[in-house]
Amino acid sequence: PTFLFIKRNEFALFNVGIYTPYINLEILELIAKIPQDFELKSFALEGVKLDIFNSYRGFLNIDTKKNINTQDFIETIKPFLVFYRALPEYSKETKRLSKQSIAIRAAIANSKDPEQSFFQDFPTALGYSVVKIQKDRSELQHFIIELQDAIKEIRNCFDELVNRFEAFILDTYFDTVISFEEYQRAFQERYKGLHRHLLLNTQKSFVQRIDSKIEDKKAWLNSLAQSLTGKSLEKFNDDDELVLYDKFTDMILSL
Repeated sequence: PTFLFIKRNEFALFNVGIYTPYINLEILELIAKIPQDFELKSFALEGVKLDIFNSYRGFLNIDTKKNINTQDFIETIKPFLVFYRALPEYSKETKRLSKQSIAIRAAIANSKDPEQSFFQDFPTALGYSVVKIQKDRSELQHFIIELQDAIKEIRNCFDELVNRFEAFILDTYFDTVISFEEYQRAFQERYKGLHRHLLLNTQKSFVQRIDSKIEDKKAWLNSLAQSLTGKSLEKFNDDDELVLYDKFTDMILSL
């Protein structure tokens, strides 16, 4: 145990095939009880693998390294995992992405071994390989650019859902592109004279959301969507988007 702890930055520890980034008392006790469940893997990055690894660090605005240890792997894989965990449910599930972005998202979500993720899963998702990059180093720059584009598309896809909802409202109920404040006010004026005591519960809930003084576009549209579908936009799947447009149209007609 003492030796493993002292050398902890010089190898990767795997528990039943799953990367275990930190060694603590609980892990050491498990190693003593069921050593057959654990494996050690050393790091020896050089040549093209070192270049690829440092390209990831450059992409993440982290200093490049000549000698790589376990801490460097943890430091480099962590932003990808944190990025994925912070995504809304919609961004984790939607298929309204490029094939490459879907593949990268799956590679990040299923990451268990950072070395495999960096040198096999991520490049394969974008149609590259270590061998291909080794033969032509210019491919490395292309790979990192495509990785950056895929991450950006995944990050922005929820905002694109909100933008499509807004575009649907503008295309259906207004003759021109107007600001959020203008169409919010227009809807509020439109239903100002409603006899609210005569509304059905679903209609009343929707109108209350219309009348809300929320000043944030995303929050206001989200409240309308939740009133109509029972789901926040963050938890939508691709089918829910079409249901939202149908229910919005029906609600406006019924009012």
